[in-house]
Amino acid sequence: MKVLYLDCFSGISGDMMVGALVDAGVSMERIETELKKLPFSGYKLQWSKVVKKGIYATKMDVILDDNFEHEHEVHSHHHDSLNSSTTHSHRHYAHIVEMINQSELHPEVKKRSQQIFHSIAAAESKIHHIPVEKVHFHEVGAIDSIVDIVATAVALEELKIDRIISSPVPVGSGYIHCAHGTYPVPSPATLEILRNVPIKTSNLPFELTTPTGAGIVKSQVASFGPIPAMTISSVGYGAGTRDLPNQPNVLRVVVGEMVNHLLECEPLLPLQQQEVIYILECHVDDMSGEVLGYVMEGLFQMGAVDVFYTPIFMKKNRPGVLLTVLASANSVEECEQFILMETTTLGVRKNVCTRSILGRKSVSVSTPYGNIRLKQAIQNGKIIRQVPEYEDVKKAATDYKVPFLEAYVAAMEIARERSKGEES
Repeated sequence: MKVLYLDCFSGISGDMMVGALVDAGVSMERIETELKKLPFSGYKLQWSKVVKKGIYATKMDVILDDNFEHEHEVHSHHHDSLNSSTTHSHRHYAHIVEMINQSELHPEVKKRSQQIFHSIAAAESKIHHIPVEKVHFHEVGAIDSIVDIVATAVALEELKIDRIISSPVPVGSGYIHCAHGTYPVPSPATLEILRNVPIKTSNLPFELTTPTGAGIVKSQVASFGPIPAMTISSVGYGAGTRDLPNQPNVLRVVVGEMVNHLLECEPLLPLQQQEVIYILECHVDDMSGEVLGYVMEGLFQMGAVDVFYTPIFMKKNRPGVLLTVLASANSVEECEQFILMETTTLGVRKNVCTRSILGRKSVSVSTPYGNIRLKQAIQNGKIIRQVPEYEDVKKAATDYKVPFLEAYVAAMEIARERSKGEES
């Protein structure tokens, strides 16, 4: 599994993310070529190498044709542009999504770009109490945000990243000034975006994490914690604009392969991977089975890790169900809102915990009934259990007109033979 670790010791912004990924090996030319697939111009990218407290890092700047250079570090997204009465042109969130959809960008780039923009727009929508599709970005802020976000998505697609892990996100301290007044750091948008994300404050009186940086973390990071056991292939440093007094203002990214096994000479490594998971629960006693089925399907579409119902007896001896949803930080808010909108409950309980997970792998074996995938659980580099994929066995049994169990056993026998061969 190819993993990307974000070491955000000085925060994160869109330009720092792009600079770090380029520093880690992504082609600048590829990013510029892909950005040309979007229907807007009036800017150019400037790449440079800078030194931040002894760290040699890559800096990306968006230069507009009118010679106005947007300072990413101050804000990658203009708060004072939202709902303002200025006469400058604006780009609505709905327009940006449509522009990305209609482009010739790679589907994975479109998906990641829209996820990041949605996390930002959803926060602005809640803060300003306006529909998401009507959230708008000032023209300058829009160009900057689009470049940062789409360039990030292009870089992640080029690296073929399967999983992103991040350190807790430092937000800084002090105050920021915008058209609506003076606000404490983190800004309202950044704080809203980072709900359910581990953050930490800093004595540095600056905004360390911008809304665009927060949107990247919120929508793309699967888990938070220290750097995992991994074989490192590249390291990149992306520079911010401001010079911090006692530390380098850079984002460090580490690219590599997740270690799914333990070497005999490394007995102290953890046996399982750890990740943060959210548990959502509610009781309902007045919903039909058809609606409950719809809710389960919808929650899985929202990105839930697991959904299940437990029969219970509630007050007045009414039979009901306990709805339990497991969700990652990326999907917990969407799942929570879906439950409140689509069920009859008046509230949702939410708990956060950690879980240990075994390494997982899917392999295909050739059987007399066609290829059948096996789901393998791996610990210490060894397969501790494996089972045939239900849908594959079902298809094999249907196609070859044999009992389900016969196709299942055939796959298991071949799997056992392969395991013995690998051990010998």
